[in-house]
Amino acid sequence: IINNVSTLKTTILQKREVPAGHSVGYSRRTILEKDSVIAAIPIGYADGLDRHLGNRNGKVWVNGKFAPIVGNVCMDVCMIDLTGIDAQEGDVVEVFGPHQSITELADKLGTIPYEILTSVSRRVKRVYYKE
Repeated sequence: IINNVSTLKTTILQKREVPAGHSVGYSRRTILEKDSVIAAIPIGYADGLDRHLGNRNGKVWVNGKFAPIVGNVCMDVCMIDLTGIDAQEGDVVEVFGPHQSITELADKLGTIPYEILTSVSRRVKRVYYKE
């Protein structure tokens, strides 16, 4: 059994319906193939979210389902595809934690878990607790 020692989470900042054929993110990197529900979450590469996770290379956990990261990861924000997920503005989004381990992210990025942990910038609020 692998115990989770750290969780990185944020919330849904804004949610919009976006029609098929429209682009998402800087440089119009993701063109939507179908009508979609796209949400902005307030975390980006300045917070430690690796830019290589953009454009459907990465995913986050929202209300019991994985949502792909769409478009380029920006400095302070990124977009996720909530199509088919019951979620509202303010809902919790897990970047890594019980549903997606740091090891899984590291494997996807071709690195080691310690790099994922140490990439989380000082501007991200920390909450510590003891059992």
